[in-house]
Amino acid sequence: MSLTVRNAAGESVQLADSPFAQGGEAAVHAVPNFPSVVVKLYHPQVLQKRSDALRTKIDAMSSDPKLAGLKQHPGLAWPRFSVLDERGQWRGYAMRKAAGVRMNVLAHAMAYREQFPDLDRPAVVAYLLNLLGTLKELHAAGVMVGDYNLANFLCDPDSDTVTLIDCDSWQLNVTGNIYRCPVAAPDMLAPELQGKELAKINRTLESELFSLSILIFKALMLGRHPYDVVGGAGPVENIRNGYFPYGQGGGGIPKGPWFNIWSHLPFKLKEQLILRQPPNWICRWWRGWSGCRFYCGCL
Repeated sequence: MSLTVRNAAGESVQLADSPFAQGGEAAVHAVPNFPSVVVKLYHPQVLQKRSDALRTKIDAMSSDPKLAGLKQHPGLAWPRFSVLDERGQWRGYAMRKAAGVRMNVLAHAMAYREQFPDLDRPAVVAYLLNLLGTLKELHAAGVMVGDYNLANFLCDPDSDTVTLIDCDSWQLNVTGNIYRCPVAAPDMLAPELQGKELAKINRTLESELFSLSILIFKALMLGRHPYDVVGGAGPVENIRNGYFPYGQGGGGIPKGPWFNIWSHLPFKLKEQLILRQPPNWICRWWRGWSGCRFYCGCL
C-alpha cells in the first residue's frame, strides 16, 4: 500500500513504500518525485505518547525566523516542514536528504578501511574541523546537540563534509520556550548529567564540550573511548568518578595501536586532555586555527 503525505497547504506527495532507514522512534522514507527530500514518520506508539510535544517542537524548528538559516544549511538535515497523513493527522516532517557514512564507521579500527580506503590523519582532522564549524553555528543560534551519537554524523568519503542528522532531538530556545534534548548515550554525557532525567535538564555549552571532546578523542583514536580502562571500571563509572586514565597518575591505557596513536598525538593536544578533567578545553583550543595548523604540521 502506498504512503501519501501532505503539507499544511494540502499539497500531497507519495512516499516510497518501504523506509530506507529506521530506528526506535521513526522511519525515514524517500520521496520518489523529489530525490533530494526525505520524510521522517514517527512510529504510532511514539505519536500516541508525544505527538503534541513533537509537533510543537518541529513547527518551532521549521518556522522560527532566528533558525531560518539552519533550514538551508548544507551540513544539517534540519526539519523543513511538518507532514500530515491523508486523514489530516500529524505524522512527522520533511527534510533534506543527507548522504555519507556514519562517523562510527570512520572511527572503527577495521570498518573504516572499506568505506574510507585512503583515510589518513589530515583527512580525519578535516572532517572534525568541518563538524566543529557547523557546531559553532548551532551554538551561536542557541542550539545544543545534546545527543552526541557518532551514528548521527555522516562523513562524505569524497570530501571533508560532515552532515548532522536526527536534528529533532536537539535542544533549542524559541521565543523563550526551551525544547530540551531528552536522549543521550550515558558514555557520552558529562558527569553532572549522569543519572539525571534529561527531559528536565537544560544542556549547557560546558556539557556540550565534554561530549564533543569524547567524540574527537574517539575519532582520533580509532573508536577508543577516553574513559575506557584496561582491567578497570567502564567509561560511565569513570566519567562519574572523574577518572581519566590518560591523565597524570592514570593507568590502564591499552597497549598496541591505541597506545601508539596516543603517544604520537601532538603534545599540545595531549596536554589539553591531561590538564583538564573532564577535558572540555580541548575543543576550545582546537577551534583556534593555529592549533589546527600545529596538529597537521606534526603528522
